[in-house]
Amino acid sequence: MPVRGHVGSDYERLRPEFRVIQNPWAPSERVMLVPSISPDVALIHAIAATEDGMLLLDHMEDDALLAQASRTVVASTERVVSSQELRRSGEGVILEGIHVTALVEAPGGALPTLVRGAYALDADRIREYIAAATDDATFKRYLDRHIYG
Repeated sequence: MPVRGHVGSDYERLRPEFRVIQNPWAPSERVMLVPSISPDVALIHAIAATEDGMLLLDHMEDDALLAQASRTVVASTERVVSSQELRRSGEGVILEGIHVTALVEAPGGALPTLVRGAYALDADRIREYIAAATDDATFKRYLDRHIYG
């Protein structure tokens, strides 16, 4: 997959399988070619979904590509809706249910990150997560408070 944003970064040095070439459509520009991946499992969160696993995904994310490349896809969703409502839901990428192995309705399942149209990113919680993740005991307390509690 061609990627523009990483040309000139440490990826060129650290990832020999990534190649930089001249953009065939804009010869003055260089692009990085990133090899494809085949994950065993992808965990993704949808804006909405139907009971048969059709997902409405954020158009700013690569979740549809990740799902299509993965052997197994476990999806959570903010809400389960009819297929007519899903298709009328507005901006987003629709992923057909054939790519989804399992689906669970989990409102707030992407917190502390964002879901467009549902809730914003919680930067304070992300900072708290990063601080807690440096130590097993503090991370356990974080999980007890925000996940299990």
